[in-house]
Amino acid sequence: MRLRHEDFGAIVALEEPPALIHVDHALVAWLGHPPSPFADAPLGHLSAPTEVHLMVTNRCPAACPGCYTAATPDGDEPGEAELLDAVDRLAGLGVFHLALGGGESLLHPALFRVAAHARARGLVPNLTTSGLGLTPALAQACRVFGQVNVSLDGLDATYRASRGYDGAETALRALARLGEAGVPCGVNYVLSQATWEGLEATAARVAELGGNQIEILRFKPAGRGRSDYERLALSEAQARQLTPRLLALTASHPGLQVKVDCSLVPFLCAADPEPALLQALGVYGCEAGNALASVDAGGRATPCSFVDDAVGTVAELADGWRSHPTLARWRAYADTAPAPCRGCAYRAVCKGGCKVVTRHRQGDWFAPDPECPRVLAHRRGEAFVPVAIGRP
Repeated sequence: MRLRHEDFGAIVALEEPPALIHVDHALVAWLGHPPSPFADAPLGHLSAPTEVHLMVTNRCPAACPGCYTAATPDGDEPGEAELLDAVDRLAGLGVFHLALGGGESLLHPALFRVAAHARARGLVPNLTTSGLGLTPALAQACRVFGQVNVSLDGLDATYRASRGYDGAETALRALARLGEAGVPCGVNYVLSQATWEGLEATAARVAELGGNQIEILRFKPAGRGRSDYERLALSEAQARQLTPRLLALTASHPGLQVKVDCSLVPFLCAADPEPALLQALGVYGCEAGNALASVDAGGRATPCSFVDDAVGTVAELADGWRSHPTLARWRAYADTAPAPCRGCAYRAVCKGGCKVVTRHRQGDWFAPDPECPRVLAHRRGEAFVPVAIGRP
């Protein structure tokens, strides 16, 4: 068990079951720890990210048209020493989880040494992979990770329409090999016009193979995805259907954890769930620069892996976490949001939606998500009508 002091008390990290639990000052004392140094001098934000995305390579042979990192076969790749130094700095900052990815992360020759070093420094390393090149031996080596998610944007033609090549069977074979090796594994599913209809069939296949999770991500205008965004972005009608669809998916596969990307929270809120319930379930919108941060293959640190609003190097991220002006701007949005976010009951949970979409559509990071159903109704001068649960 690890404990990290925060304004509200502390975050306790458990490995079994894997969880990050927020506890108050009284429970910190009951656990035998000293009081939080932030109790009398609050930071106003987390003392460190809970998770950092560390890109180990931007090499990948797949050339997916929507790749948010614009990975290529000869893309940038940090050396082993650089990656180990980044791990050390993030461990010193107090990070809990390290999400290793790419490009195709399995291509980096030091991947498993970096993961083992993260374990030794008290971080839980997790991995995202397309499954390309995942042999049974590499699947066994993946036991070092807390969770491995395979990118799987649908089956057969759905995958091909999304990724531009026939890779679904490769991804499914990788998922099966990970399961056989005893590695906790699931899939990442990017939701777009190309993949909208294939979600249920994909979830059923993942559950059949023993996957523990399907994490649903919103297609974003980053990297090569910018050029195709208008064609692939979800429609307003689809955004409003998301909550009933996910509830039905969860009911159909009770053993499969259905997670949602933080950028999808404005769509979830279209069903008018209780804000306190979302908070209790740990469902939050944009956490860039607070719970999340990222380091790309060139060593640039940013508030989120989809943005290019750079903080500097990983050393500058660690040293400047409490006061860096870029991070301060990202954290401040929920308190300074314009209408209609300003008067929204979900402002503290949603935090304005996806800043990447906002920047793409409006040229400004810090404005209301232009695809949020509430924002769209506001701009049309209409009263917002919540989604009726049970009826798409």
